[in-house]
Amino acid sequence: MKYLLFTCLFITPLLAAESLPLSKDYWKDEAFLKSFNGSYRINARIEPAVSSAERGLLVSVQPLMAGGKRQTAFAKLTSSALVKTSAAVAFNAGNIAFELGDMKSAEKYYQRAVKIFPSFRRAHRNLGFVYVRSDEWKKAMPALEEAIKLGDQDGATYGQLAYGRAQNGQYASALQAYRLAQLTQPESVDWKAGVAQCLQHLDRNEEALALIEEVIQVRPTEVSYYLFQASIQIAVEKIDDAMVNLELVRRMGKLDAENHFLLASLHLRSGSSKLARPLMLAAITMEQQPQYSSALNLLEFVTRNQDWKLAREFADAIQKAWPDAKGVKLVRQQKRLGALIDIQSGENPQRGAEVLEDLIQSDPLDAVALNLLARHRVAEKRYQEAEMLLQQASSIEGGEYEARIELAKLYVARTRYEEALEQLDFVLKIQVTEEIKSYRDAIVNLAESAR
Repeated sequence: MKYLLFTCLFITPLLAAESLPLSKDYWKDEAFLKSFNGSYRINARIEPAVSSAERGLLVSVQPLMAGGKRQTAFAKLTSSALVKTSAAVAFNAGNIAFELGDMKSAEKYYQRAVKIFPSFRRAHRNLGFVYVRSDEWKKAMPALEEAIKLGDQDGATYGQLAYGRAQNGQYASALQAYRLAQLTQPESVDWKAGVAQCLQHLDRNEEALALIEEVIQVRPTEVSYYLFQASIQIAVEKIDDAMVNLELVRRMGKLDAENHFLLASLHLRSGSSKLARPLMLAAITMEQQPQYSSALNLLEFVTRNQDWKLAREFADAIQKAWPDAKGVKLVRQQKRLGALIDIQSGENPQRGAEVLEDLIQSDPLDAVALNLLARHRVAEKRYQEAEMLLQQASSIEGGEYEARIELAKLYVARTRYEEALEQLDFVLKIQVTEEIKSYRDAIVNLAESAR
């Protein structure tokens, strides 16, 4: 599972709630292995009684286990008739299958164990582990919760329960479960990282930063931790630190395409198109391409910076990377951005205007295209046409805010101050900003001076 970063710079946070993945080494971690291997021992006080025949069979496989002959031990248990009637034998067969990485067989025998003996606590717990390893959280959570109801207080159980709750966005309860996991497994890096993520989602970013730094010191090669740290740094406006982390991951050869875009956007935000450019172009040529929508959103961010040379180069690269792009809305967005670049760069204003006209003809409710074409008509001093376009856009939901601001600017340019004030009053009903309030006050002064 990869951990992606997102920022308000240009990308919607689609995966902001995604949990840090359990590290690849978790299932080999000493704390987990100690907990799991302990489950081979019989707990006669709370678990099914073992007959002499069952005990004899289990004892007979111990030398095989000690000698590392798990396949042979598994075959001996599963070939015995006792595996169908004995919860203990079925449970041990499940354990060996789990160690062998055969999750289907492990699930089968754990399920058999709890069917024979419904209050078999460790069978419920280990069944939960199977589902966690298979990423089947809807099944894992009930199994882990049942084990805890039956008295399980092991850190591995609480930790994986916490991880599952974090998957569901239940960060407060996940934090509690992680804390309980740390009571018996205080050195577990995964649980410490989980606590850090919960703290982040509970707006306790400084605590999260301090904790994830400790985690990175223990596992300096775990990419997801650097990306997670960078996401917190962006949230607290430590942009330079975030860029250092992302660059480190890139130099490790593990920065995916989406995060190439993120690093590029941070460089753009810092005013460095030179550093952003190679990242942007490299991202769309990677084997695992970024999302088409992400590329267009980054292109839009570049146009807002008015870096028209980079915008044109990136727009051409996008066209080459997605020559047969699907999705009407995204294709229209690409055409609008191409038209904007043509017009604002001065490269080919006529072509840009024609593209916008075609977009409006095919969809008269395209408020963005209407506003863009209107601004171009103002620049051409075709004021009447611009006003008609803006009035059309101002009646479209989602486009009225920008259209009315542009109308106000047009009316001011034409010394129609009262009409400009009417537009701004409407705008302020939608959203109050200091910039618009100051602009309105300036127009009031202009109107008074003109009387």
